Amino acid sequence: MIQIPPPFRAAKTEDIDCILPLAISTVPGFVETLWSRLSGPEERPEAFGRRVQKAFIDAGNTVVADIEGQVAAMLVSFPIADKPNPCVQEPDAMLVPVTRLYARVPGIWYIHGIATAPAFQGRGLSSKLMTYAEAKARSANVEEICLLVVDTNLNAIQFYKNRGFDITASEDFVGCGANTAATQWLLMSKSLT
Repeated sequence: MIQIPPPFRAAKTEDIDCILPLAISTVPGFVETLWSRLSGPEERPEAFGRRVQKAFIDAGNTVVADIEGQVAAMLVSFPIADKPNPCVQEPDAMLVPVTRLYARVPGIWYIHGIATAPAFQGRGLSSKLMTYAEAKARSANVEEICLLVVDTNLNAIQFYKNRGFDITASEDFVGCGANTAATQWLLMSKSLT
């Protein structure tokens, strides 16, 4: 088991209020729309988001940067499974292209979300979280790591390229009315051998 280096720690349920805006910031417009589509008839979209984040925390898949008692950044990562999101029962139209991309990388390590709060950007937290994710994958004997990013997130694409990731596949983005200009999902992968 790999140790989580300070200032990072395993996320706790009480971190969810701080994690939610970070989760939304990973693909603005898409996440909120998806939550509204997947929430139950008596459930608010934010409540669905809380349920998803709690499932990731309970599974030990979420790490946060704790700086002066504040959640400054977060990482959700795990090996790709047949059902990567435990809270999604049936595939929604928005997730069909994502599911097709997951199918290309069975069994490899997946970065589901990584984000830094605006007040803490520029401190290298995302780089350190990526290094941790890669180390965690290696410790699990996984030889490749991947993530999904939308084509309009040019800063993130460059950040991942600088870390050795390459675009290995793409699918059309299905927004279902989401407030975003994205047109493609990009699968970016990196060998860890």
